[in-house]
Amino acid sequence: MFSHLFKYFPVMAYARLKHQNYTYFRTEHLMATRGRPAKILTTTDLVELEKFLADLPYLKKNQNLAISLLHSKEFSELDEKDLSLLKIVHREKIQFEQRQSLIAQIQIKQRNQQQLLANEIEILQLLEKEQDQDTFFRLDRALESYQKIEKAALEDRIRLENEHKRDILNKTHKKLTEAQKKRNAENQLKYALGGLVLSLWRKRNWPLDPDDLKSVESMIVRNVSFGSKIAKSSLYKEAASITGNHRIATELVLSVIDELPEYKINQEELHKFILKKLYKPK
Repeated sequence: MFSHLFKYFPVMAYARLKHQNYTYFRTEHLMATRGRPAKILTTTDLVELEKFLADLPYLKKNQNLAISLLHSKEFSELDEKDLSLLKIVHREKIQFEQRQSLIAQIQIKQRNQQQLLANEIEILQLLEKEQDQDTFFRLDRALESYQKIEKAALEDRIRLENEHKRDILNKTHKKLTEAQKKRNAENQLKYALGGLVLSLWRKRNWPLDPDDLKSVESMIVRNVSFGSKIAKSSLYKEAASITGNHRIATELVLSVIDELPEYKINQEELHKFILKKLYKPK
C-alpha cells in the first residue's frame, strides 16, 4: 500500500545506509522543534502505522483522517499539517500498544490468584464481552486509566524508595559523625592524660624510659592501690572523722606513722612491735 513512497524524495531528507551487501534508503521528514527532539517518521513507521490502523476494528476521528491521508496522498504530497497529524496518530499507536500489553499482566495476576484491583476486574469483565464499538473504546479508556494509576504508583514507590535510601544514608552519616566525635573526645582525653603524667614525672624527677612505658603504668597502679588501701584503713577513717578534710587527714596519718617510733611497748619501739606482730614470714 505504501511501497510507492520510495520513489518520491523532493521534500524529504534521506540517508543511505550500507550494511553487508545491501543498501537501505531511510526517508525522513525533518521538523525543527523546541524541547522534545522532533520525531522523524520513516517509511517503515508509516507502513506499520497503515497496517496498525487497518487491523483496528474501530477508528477514532484522527485515525480515520490518517488512514485517508495514507491512501489518498503520495509521500511527496504530504504537507506539514499532514505530517503533524501522522505523528500524533503514530504516538497514539505506541500508547495503544503499551496499554494492550497491560492486559497480559492482569491476566497473569488472575491466573496466579493474586488479589485484583477494582479497575483490573473491570478490564477483565470488558474483555469477556462482545467487542462492539462501545465495549472496544470503554476497554481502551479503562486501560488508559489503569496505565496512569500504575505509572503514578510506580513513581510513588520510586519516591518512597529514594526517601528510604536517603534516610538510611543520613542515619549512617549521623552514626559515623557521632562515632567520630566519640573517637575525637577519647583521643583528646588520652592526649591530656599523657601530658599530665609526663608533667608529673618531670616535676618529681622520676626516671622515664620511652621504650618501657609499662613501668609507668605499674607505678601508677601501685600508688593508686596503696592510696586506696590507706583510705580504707581505720587510722585514716578516724583522721578523716576528726579533720573532715581528705588532704589534712592524709597528712595526719603520715604524721602518726612518723610518730610511732617515739612510743614503746616493753622497751621496744611501738612500730617495730606492731610490725613483728603483723608480719608472718611464709
